[in-house]
Amino acid sequence: MNREIHKILNLLNCGTLSFEPYVVVKGKAEKALKASCRIRTENGKARLSYEYDGGFKDDLYLCFSGKEILCRRVFRNVSGEYRDVTELGLAIGGITFGKPPREDFFYHNENPRIYEVMTFPVDYRRTAEDAKDTSFDVQAGNRWADPGVVCERIGRSPYQPFPAILLSNYGTCRGLVHGTLSQRVFYHNYLVSHENNAVQLEIFSGFKDVDALRLAPGRTLVDEWYLGTTEHSDDVERIFEEYANVLRKKLPPMYGATKINRTNMVWGSWNDGIFRNIHEEMLLEEAEFLRKNFPTVHWMQIDDGYAVNTPPAHGLGMPYEGPDGVDKNKFPEGMRHFTDKLREIGLRPALWIGGFCPIHTPIFKEHPEWFIDYSYRVKESQPLDVSVPEVREYMKKALDTLCLEYGFEGVKHDFWSYAFEDSHDLYRNKEASGYEWRDWWLKEVRKRIASDGYFQTGCDIVMGNPFLGEFFTNYRYGIDIGSGNWDYVKTNFLWGIACFATHTGDLFVPNSDSVGLFPGLNDTEAMFCLNYCIATHSMVEIAGRLSKHADSPRFETLKKAVCNPNNGQDVFLARYDYRNQKKKTPDILYFKTPHFCPAEGQAALPVRTVGLFNLEDAPKMVSFAPKDLALTPGEYILTDVWSGEQFRFGGEFSVELPPHGSRLFAVSHGRGIQLLDANVRINRSVLAGNRLSLELDYGADAELRFNQNPASVSFNGAVLDVRFADGTLCVKAPSAGMLEVHW
Repeated sequence: MNREIHKILNLLNCGTLSFEPYVVVKGKAEKALKASCRIRTENGKARLSYEYDGGFKDDLYLCFSGKEILCRRVFRNVSGEYRDVTELGLAIGGITFGKPPREDFFYHNENPRIYEVMTFPVDYRRTAEDAKDTSFDVQAGNRWADPGVVCERIGRSPYQPFPAILLSNYGTCRGLVHGTLSQRVFYHNYLVSHENNAVQLEIFSGFKDVDALRLAPGRTLVDEWYLGTTEHSDDVERIFEEYANVLRKKLPPMYGATKINRTNMVWGSWNDGIFRNIHEEMLLEEAEFLRKNFPTVHWMQIDDGYAVNTPPAHGLGMPYEGPDGVDKNKFPEGMRHFTDKLREIGLRPALWIGGFCPIHTPIFKEHPEWFIDYSYRVKESQPLDVSVPEVREYMKKALDTLCLEYGFEGVKHDFWSYAFEDSHDLYRNKEASGYEWRDWWLKEVRKRIASDGYFQTGCDIVMGNPFLGEFFTNYRYGIDIGSGNWDYVKTNFLWGIACFATHTGDLFVPNSDSVGLFPGLNDTEAMFCLNYCIATHSMVEIAGRLSKHADSPRFETLKKAVCNPNNGQDVFLARYDYRNQKKKTPDILYFKTPHFCPAEGQAALPVRTVGLFNLEDAPKMVSFAPKDLALTPGEYILTDVWSGEQFRFGGEFSVELPPHGSRLFAVSHGRGIQLLDANVRINRSVLAGNRLSLELDYGADAELRFNQNPASVSFNGAVLDVRFADGTLCVKAPSAGMLEVHW
């Protein structure tokens, strides 16, 4: 049998590989008693069958072609009795890359989330004792890891990471990738080690929230995964490229792939110093202002603070208290009255829901048996035990109150994943895994919000797991940055890079927390945040009492920054070696459109937008050339998006950034009519001779910077009296429509 399997494994060209599946029962690995193999090389199909002591049958159906193998593993309890299974295992040994073994490494995007590093040597021990508290140091740290999270198992954390691992060597571009193709029951986690100078990869198909899954007689479990090679292990943007292409074919229809959070924004009540200081009058006043001044803001999200019995955060347990659960001092006529008023203004209502219940609230005091003991991480609040039938009935009724009775059309679900994503033994009942209950719960939420309503995931902070896009529309990948803590901004940058590099924003929109006036940051750092959110297309949320700060020097800058969110658009990294332990983050991010237009290849509009960033506490020189932005050789113009300063750009360009500094440039062709910059969304453009037609998405006081003074301007066919000053055309567009500029 091994000889037949080697025919398949040799396709990967990563050494002479061994392949041994097993099952873990009561913490002990059990190898198969019987094994058989059937391979049809002509159509790339194979079936490997195994029988284990205790009444288990295991069939692995393999599809193999080129340099990849897809597996569908069907595991059955044929004993006629209930059986407890800890996990399924698969050991792949003999992995080599033709380079010194001491240079072998692994990459998993959980690494920067927990340890602030991108790659680890294969033999590095990822333990709480060995991982010291550091900040972007050469040695790994774990200062962002919650209690009980640091573990030698890779991918075991509750942070919902992108579900794939790379094995490679620092001296080669060849690598081996394993990735998940289904998360209905299992999640994958790994151990890597050296044996006889070759890498051994152990793949564990485990269960969230239970130490063992209780299998009824005849029950069948299905696991699916990908195993393939890459020739781009030196490029963090391409290491999972082939896997992601296969994954896209396997994923169900995705809410995260829809337009819900892509071209509009959500005003949230938490950040920029508001927190729980909310009430209906203030919120409706802010809604009126947003409607008139921020056309890309379509939603108002009420965060924590609407309920009594806070703090700490109180959401899902609040409906247990009935009408007394709502803070009547803030919402005297109830939440439905507020949502109806908000809709009249023209914004859509959304609600923050916390998955925790504080221990001082009535629901916890009266039903302690409904809760998981999660005190190893959190003391003052606890999650509901979804494995208990009575709890599930309550959770559905709570959703009915929060979404249907109150009339909220979108949901920010915070502190929810603790009851579904933890790898410890938490549930009272063991008949289903955390991922099975995760599917159940997220489907129940989806039933109760608008079909075009957004559903946002919060803590635990997600690291780009695309399977969540089946239900959620956007995911928070970082810490709150509205408090003015530069260290949090720096951390978000690192975590975000690991998510953006997967190029799966088309499946699930990344959300970098809210932009606003950033009262806790100085001007340089506030601009860094804005430029970063623009350059990464992760600007889902906006915050602050903007109506009270319209005279702030930062106000007009913010309006321009949010003119065209286009969230989830592909972001590219330039001159970045993620394997360099001394350079944790890139200095250069770019995308292939103007910052004010969602479409590529628009006539006379910028062909790139590039952001430069300095995370350091000292000045830094940053350099780049057209080829770094995937541009053909030629003459280009760089236009600073904020100052209007221009530079010729035909070769290497260098600029010094101050500490915590950034620059944002539009890159335009150096010849012909060019619209260099704008502060309004332009959906598309048409250049015909000396006439440029621009489709504006909404009415605005538009400012457009051209490289030549126009002769005349019309809007929807009517000639306008416009002002042209300091190289900028100022025009008041009353609505969406076609602006035509003539030379």
